[in-house]
Amino acid sequence: SMDEAEDVVMLVDVGTNTEVVLGNKERMISASCPAGPAFEGGQITYGMPGYDGAVESVKLTDGGVEYRTIADATPEGICGSGLVDLLSELRRTDKMNELGAFENGDREFAFVPEMNMTMSRADVGALAQAKSANYCGQYIVLRNYGVPLNSVSKLYLAGGFANYVDTPNAINIGFIANVPSDRIVKVGNAALEGATIMLLSGKMRRMTENMTRRIEHVELETTPDFFDIFVEGCMFKPMPRTID
Repeated sequence: SMDEAEDVVMLVDVGTNTEVVLGNKERMISASCPAGPAFEGGQITYGMPGYDGAVESVKLTDGGVEYRTIADATPEGICGSGLVDLLSELRRTDKMNELGAFENGDREFAFVPEMNMTMSRADVGALAQAKSANYCGQYIVLRNYGVPLNSVSKLYLAGGFANYVDTPNAINIGFIANVPSDRIVKVGNAALEGATIMLLSGKMRRMTENMTRRIEHVELETTPDFFDIFVEGCMFKPMPRTID
């Protein structure tokens, strides 16, 4: 675990409130990022949680859009992993710029054209802000810790849809820190597992309580240049490799 590691590792537990912890046995820093529910389907016109019928992956091709839904059911909307893919693919194909504006001044993009399911400019704005909250938490914690990104040996990705997200696409839009993909480990619902361990073992509970006392907590909004970082985080591009 992190409190016993020599190497610096990072945990990002993605959700409506994303938690970031970075460190090793010498020092640990954490931050809480109020990201909101956009990547869980809230505030997004055709957004939905990861239920049957949710578009979970998207690829843009010369012929149009290739998508896959959960359980191969009829499309009902789009969930978090599909939203990450769609944003990354729109950038890859230059159908959307870094600022989130569609080419030719379009107001929307149809990801299930035959059912006229679209992502609107307002949807992109909500996703940009949710993404930026995740970006800010990771960026500020990394900067406060003072380690270059390439010295993070593992990035553990936890939380509901994080298990299904395409990590290169998530890196490509600046949703998670720009560490090499092979260092990213998906760990599922770590919070639930941790809560279970604490309920079942007095020893583990005491260990956890002792560990949490040592973790430094960073209040993101008290960071003097928070607004500048937030604006940067709203851009659909990878986090810089050099954080200063």
